[in-house]
Amino acid sequence: MAAAAHTAYTDSAWMHVLCLWITDHTSLRIFFSNREIPSPNIALHSAHCARNLHLKCEHCGDMVPRKHMDQHYDDNHAPVNCPRCEQTVEHELWDLHKRLQCPQRMLACQYCKFELPAADIFEHQDVCGNRTKYCQPCNKDIRLREWIGHELLLHSKTNAAAESSRSMLEKEEGGCHKQVRPAFGLNHKQLFLTIAITGLAVLIGSILFQRRIGSSEAL
Repeated sequence: MAAAAHTAYTDSAWMHVLCLWITDHTSLRIFFSNREIPSPNIALHSAHCARNLHLKCEHCGDMVPRKHMDQHYDDNHAPVNCPRCEQTVEHELWDLHKRLQCPQRMLACQYCKFELPAADIFEHQDVCGNRTKYCQPCNKDIRLREWIGHELLLHSKTNAAAESSRSMLEKEEGGCHKQVRPAFGLNHKQLFLTIAITGLAVLIGSILFQRRIGSSEAL
């Protein structure tokens, strides 16, 4: 590949070391840089040009050092045959072709997620999108191509209201539990207090009763 590129640029290389007289014959135009060089300086410039020759790429027009021309061709302009669609593309466009341009690249259907070649995906989605899915809140079948819009338009507010109601109910239940717990704790304390008072009253009554019995026996 590199050898072919080198051969293709051989004639151009010879042309780039030639100089053309400008109409007034007072200066020369060098092909490789498209610059005018004064005649007295042409010998020095020609020697410099021979050592550091830049060639104009016939594919992209870029000025490339002669020693890098083969690498430039391989990296950018070498033909690559696509194994899927059998098209030939330049090396620098190969990634773009694989990801976005190849008609045989695989794409997933947005409805069923099944992968098909890009050339067939739109026809498949036209058919696949006409399949229906049952909507329980509406009690009817909805086309898949209309499903997302249907949910956003009709059920997003319903779902939001349901979530809001659920949150409010949970807050209310949480508040009730918080209110019940102190009440339960208060009744529990009251129960112990009642038992203590009752026990104390029984004890005092028992003491008074025993004193009365003792006084009666003394009489």
